[in-house]
Amino acid sequence: MPSDPCTWITWKSMGSDRSTGWKDGQMAIDVESYRAEFPVLQQKAYLISASLGPVSSRARRYLQEYVDVWAEEGAPDPVWMDHIFPRMGQLKATFGAMIGATRDELAITVNVSLALAAIMSCIDFSKRRKIVLSELDFPTDGHVSLAHRRRGAEVVFLKSSDGLTIPLEAYRDAIDEDTALVIVNRVLYRTSALLDAKEICRMAREAGAWTVVDDFHGAGIVPVDVRDLGCDFYTTGVLKWLCGGPGLAFLYARRDLLPTLEPLVTGWFATREPFSFDLQHLDYHAGARRLEHGTPAAPVAFIAQGGLDIVTEVGPTNIRERQQDLIEYLMAGADDAGLPVRTPRDRHARGGMVNIGVGQEAEKVCHALLDRDVCTDFRGDGIRVSPHFFNTEADIDRLFSALRDIL
Repeated sequence: MPSDPCTWITWKSMGSDRSTGWKDGQMAIDVESYRAEFPVLQQKAYLISASLGPVSSRARRYLQEYVDVWAEEGAPDPVWMDHIFPRMGQLKATFGAMIGATRDELAITVNVSLALAAIMSCIDFSKRRKIVLSELDFPTDGHVSLAHRRRGAEVVFLKSSDGLTIPLEAYRDAIDEDTALVIVNRVLYRTSALLDAKEICRMAREAGAWTVVDDFHGAGIVPVDVRDLGCDFYTTGVLKWLCGGPGLAFLYARRDLLPTLEPLVTGWFATREPFSFDLQHLDYHAGARRLEHGTPAAPVAFIAQGGLDIVTEVGPTNIRERQQDLIEYLMAGADDAGLPVRTPRDRHARGGMVNIGVGQEAEKVCHALLDRDVCTDFRGDGIRVSPHFFNTEADIDRLFSALRDIL
C-alpha cells in the first residue's frame, strides 16, 4: 500500500463504494460517493467553490456532535478541554500534514485579515519600510498593508501589463534592501493565474525580507509544501476549496522565526498559559499560537474538520488533475459559445477558477443563473466558474444550457 493512498482516481458515473480497489499500487476513488456527501449537489450545478465551498454532511455531523456535547455537558471545562481544544488540535494536525507543517507552527485565527495584521504588527518599519504586493492581489492584502502607513510603512503595488498576471521581473525590480515584507497571492483571485511563489520567496529571502503567501485561492487544489516553498508565513482560510465555511483561517510561521515574533495584535490565547488569568504580564506562547488572539470561534472548527477530512482523503494532487480536466471541458464550452476566457490556457499556469466574459450585465447574468439553480459568481464583466473535484461535465453542460437561454 502506498504512503499516500490518494494518488489515482477513477471517475465512475455510478457506485457508492468510494474505494474501488487497487491498481498499480494506487487506490481508485469513486467521486459519486463524495457527491453524496454534499446535499446541495443533488439540486444545483454548484460551480462556485472559489467563493464558498459547499457544506458536507460530515461537517454537519461534527457540528451537531459539538452542539450535543454543549447541551448535555453544560459546564465549560469539559466542553472546552475534552472537545473544543482537542478538535482544534486535530484540525491543525490535518491541515499541517497537507502543507508540510507541524501543529506548533500553525496558528488559528478568524480570517486572513487578522493573520496579516498580526504579521505586520511584528515589523519595525523604521528599519525597513516597504511592503510589496500586486494590484491583482485580493483587496484585504492591500487594506491591511495601507493601514500600516501610519507606522511608517511604504506600500508598493506592482502593476500588471495584461490584467492577467504579474511577471517575476516586477517583483525582482521592486524587492530591495528596504523591503520589509513581500505578499504573494499564489493564485490570483480574478484570473486564477498561478504565480511562481517559490521564486518570489527566494528573491525576498536574498534581500533579507519576509514573505507571506496568501493562498486562499490555492489551498486544497494546488499542492504545496511550505518548506519547499521557502516562505516565512503562509495563510489561508477554509471558506472556499477546503469546504469549511467562514470564520476560520490558518497562519503558518517558519519555526526558527517564532522566538523573534512579538505581535502587537494579540489576545489571551496567544499567551503561554492563558488560564493563569495573569492580567499584568504578557508571556507569548513558544509556538505559532503566539500569533493567535482572543477566544476562538469554536463551532467553525468542527465544520472545518469535515471539509478538511474530505479534501485530504482525496488529496490535493488528485483534486488538481480532475479539476484541470473539468476546466479544459469548461473552456471548450466557452469557446463553442463564443465567450472570452480571461484565465490562462495552460493547465500548469492556473488555479481552479475560470473567468468567462459575459458583458456589462455580468451581475444580472449571475443572478439569472442562480434562478436556474446554476451557482457561479461574478467579477467585473465576467462570471467566475469554479468546479471542484466532485463536479461533473453534466454540471458544466447545465451552465452553458442556461447561458444560452439568458444571453
